[in-house]
Amino acid sequence: MKCSNCGHGNVEGSKYCNQCGCPLTDKKVTLGGYSSEHQKFISARTQDNNPQYVKDESRPFYERRKRPDEDGIYDPDFERNKPKKSVIMRMTLVILLALFVFVAYNAVKIAVDTQQERIAQAEIKKQQQALADELKQLENYREKFNTVVESYESQSKLIEENITHLTTLRVNRFMKGLGLGDVFNGIVNKVLDVSDVYDLKERSATLNVLVEELAFPPETYIAKYETLGVLKNVENSISQMISGDITSETKDNLIELHEEYKRLLVDIKR
Repeated sequence: MKCSNCGHGNVEGSKYCNQCGCPLTDKKVTLGGYSSEHQKFISARTQDNNPQYVKDESRPFYERRKRPDEDGIYDPDFERNKPKKSVIMRMTLVILLALFVFVAYNAVKIAVDTQQERIAQAEIKKQQQALADELKQLENYREKFNTVVESYESQSKLIEENITHLTTLRVNRFMKGLGLGDVFNGIVNKVLDVSDVYDLKERSATLNVLVEELAFPPETYIAKYETLGVLKNVENSISQMISGDITSETKDNLIELHEEYKRLLVDIKR
């Protein structure tokens, strides 16, 4: 069987040329041409016109090219068209890595957003608590302030009674100044009762303490607290005047101070 490529004679029934390695077939090869790299699966060395055939197993024809076509002809495009597992695996790993990064990013973002939302809610609760505490303090201050104002209203009535009985107070002090003894002074106190004067002095001292407790008022009560301080000074002046020496001008001065006292009370209650 003669090789169509090199003209070498081969044994009948051979599929490949023992000289050049070309396939011995009459059928037309349609799977592609053969290059020198494809055909050199068997190398021949000739010395002294005696050919020696050596198998070249470094080529993939014997081991990796294990899938010839149905006619036993080697298909050089088989390995080239064969899917490459390494590329597919790399693409799969890249996709998995991208998916992992995407999931991790969203998980971190959700965690950060959740934490920020918790911080915001905690801040809102803190502000609400601060506002509630402020309102509670304001309510407590208002109650204390109104109690002090009511006490000054009661003190105003007592001042008015003392002004009305100012003559009795003056006579009482004159009789006690005679120095006729404790028995006589007791009789004078019963006849000329001036106990309101002592009540006035005691209440005045208590009111001074209550006003001091209202120091550092909230912003809405600053103006009223200033007016209350002026009222306290007027009340102290009235108490000192009633407790001191009484002259002909004392009553007029007391009436004038009491009018200012009542005006200040009206301003505070607005």
